[in-house]
Amino acid sequence: MIAYFQFALICLFFGSNFILMSRASRWFGPVEIGLGRVFGAAILLAIVWIVAERSRRLRPRDLRNIALVAVIANAYPYAAQPTLIASFGAHSFFGMTVAFTPLLTILVSIPVLGIHPTWRQIIGVIGGLGFIGMLLNAGALQGITVGMLAMAVTVPLSYALGNTWLRRTLRDADPTPMSVAMLMISSLTLAPLALAPGLSTTLGIGPPTPRTDFAIAAAALGALGALGTGACVWMFVRLVQSHGPLFAGMVTYVVPVMAILWGLADGETITSQQLIAVSGILSMVALVQAPTQKHTAEESGEWSPDPLTADA
Repeated sequence: MIAYFQFALICLFFGSNFILMSRASRWFGPVEIGLGRVFGAAILLAIVWIVAERSRRLRPRDLRNIALVAVIANAYPYAAQPTLIASFGAHSFFGMTVAFTPLLTILVSIPVLGIHPTWRQIIGVIGGLGFIGMLLNAGALQGITVGMLAMAVTVPLSYALGNTWLRRTLRDADPTPMSVAMLMISSLTLAPLALAPGLSTTLGIGPPTPRTDFAIAAAALGALGALGTGACVWMFVRLVQSHGPLFAGMVTYVVPVMAILWGLADGETITSQQLIAVSGILSMVALVQAPTQKHTAEESGEWSPDPLTADA
């Protein structure tokens, strides 16, 4: 039950990140937003670590893999997403594109983890992607260039690569200090760009001109770091370790639902076709995540889970 509660919270916080990035981009540039996210989250989790879990330690041998996951699955996508949102303007579309993560996770897991998904997982993921296609067909892709679409796809790909590598190499690492280290490494990766405004402007990822609504942007960035990143990373790492990357990655099927709801609140039009697609997405989540006898045995400690099919 705890895993499903964490799943719901991640969906809520993660699904709200896109409108928060949109609000933060009124004052901050994309790399500044990415740095604010990871550094704010690192501070929050460091406090949790010191206050509640100070006895937990990192293993030096894990640092190389932690750094790899940090760059691939944190630093890059957290800078790429606000770049896309600032360029296109409609935050809800990019909430939809992360739904490719489960399919990409299955594909990446075959060579990285050496395992294959069950037929139920394949049906659920492909069916969910079909409903996502319905959403995109309803008009979200209009006006988006091929280059922007390609960049948008690399975001869920980076999540899939990072999640499967975490599962393969860091499954037994302590989640809290690992998350702190991951976020601090991401901060160090993004800091040179964020602290060099001339370089950021040259690369086309500088702050908006003119900067506006500082109070709103700062509040959005604070929430993005503490809840949308810090709390999500802390819970997400636990889900990947305990239930596998596909189970955890399925949050990206619910994210479009939250993105659409925030888009509606922000003045976007939601069509009946989109509502049908949202219902289909949720049904696919239920199909893939429905508990089975094997899953019950895992939770009771009587079964050792397969890294990808732990929820099957």
